[in-house]
Amino acid sequence: MSSSILVNLREAFLSAPGFWESYLSPKAGNWCKFVEAIDRSQTDGYSIEGPFVSQIDRPAMQVPGLYLYCQKGKRKRGSCDRLYTLFVLEPDGTVRVLNEWKTASRDWAIALWPEIEAYFVSQTQSVEQRRQQLLAEIESLEFELSQRRAELLALENDPQLHNF
Repeated sequence: MSSSILVNLREAFLSAPGFWESYLSPKAGNWCKFVEAIDRSQTDGYSIEGPFVSQIDRPAMQVPGLYLYCQKGKRKRGSCDRLYTLFVLEPDGTVRVLNEWKTASRDWAIALWPEIEAYFVSQTQSVEQRRQQLLAEIESLEFELSQRRAELLALENDPQLHNF
């Protein structure tokens, strides 16, 4: 884990390259979290583990790493759109936005899991190592799938199995 740095998260976010809908407003109902892990036994926001960050609009000590920000939208017909922003606070105090996703779904967190996992992998091993690992897993799964399809075809083509 990196040492904390003094940074105004909101100012760093607003200086991030790109055009983002979010603006890290400290309004009531909005929240920010330092992302530490994923709990796959949950499918909502509780699946994304880590402490909440209360100081986003003034200089404060923050740990470089992955953050998730939720900005509440307007309430429509009993549901409320929320804008979820996944971003990285770099050790130099700059921000790199990974993704923004607007939804009213209860299982919104699941959509962010692949990017969260990819971020953590990139911190522990090289991208090429992870790429090779994923390719090997895909090849193994494709082989297993072809075996299952061949078995199913054999069952469907065996006349003795149709006489039960």
